[in-house]
Amino acid sequence: MLRPLGLAALLLLSAVPAVGGEDEKVYEWEYTLIHSDLPLYDFEWDDFWPRGMVGEDIIAGCETRVAFGDLQFTPNPADQFPHDPVWYHLSSYGAFHCATNIRTAPKRDELDEGPFSRGFFARIGEGRRDGRTFEIWVLQQGMIPGSEYTLLARNGGKDDLIRSFRVLQSRCPKSNLLKARNLDVWQTRYCKINDRHQLLRFARRMLREPDYGTLELIEGVEEGPETEAPDPIDNPKN
Repeated sequence: MLRPLGLAALLLLSAVPAVGGEDEKVYEWEYTLIHSDLPLYDFEWDDFWPRGMVGEDIIAGCETRVAFGDLQFTPNPADQFPHDPVWYHLSSYGAFHCATNIRTAPKRDELDEGPFSRGFFARIGEGRRDGRTFEIWVLQQGMIPGSEYTLLARNGGKDDLIRSFRVLQSRCPKSNLLKARNLDVWQTRYCKINDRHQLLRFARRMLREPDYGTLELIEGVEEGPETEAPDPIDNPKN
């Protein structure tokens, strides 16, 4: 199963003919898995969500900048060989320990049985495209062994609840690309990045490329925490 936002550890590579003559190169749309040996962002990072609420009258609770509910990844329509849309269900882990429960599936009615992980959203900086400034975010999934990252961007503005992101490509620098040499057809390549500054530089570069697609909230939910959801390491089926 292909992985635009954490579905499986595979690379999606497709090509779209560029506008121009026959001698011009085709444009390659690329999404390579990004992985760090340890999570790069934690609760010491100011824009790291969900996180504990702060206030004199608050006993416990988690707040988020990214809306919980059912979201859909839609590939860029300019890609002539796109991956199918992917559904995500995001929910709160708990009131004392904050994290996002993430389930994914190719169809919305399959989300209850989809692969499970936990993660966080982090705003890691800003970038420029076509004279405009964009916030750069990441979805950081998993904790052991390390984390996987999806590069995201949004127009920015008010600090309101976020309901949509641009999903960026991940055209991995050759110096960060790892892969086994001989495993037949089995995909092993991924992008290893263990430095926040390097990840931000990479994301800024990807912001200048055509978007890989969009991630948009289809239906929000207001529900209690799903503390019964197992960690992936406790559920071998995931």
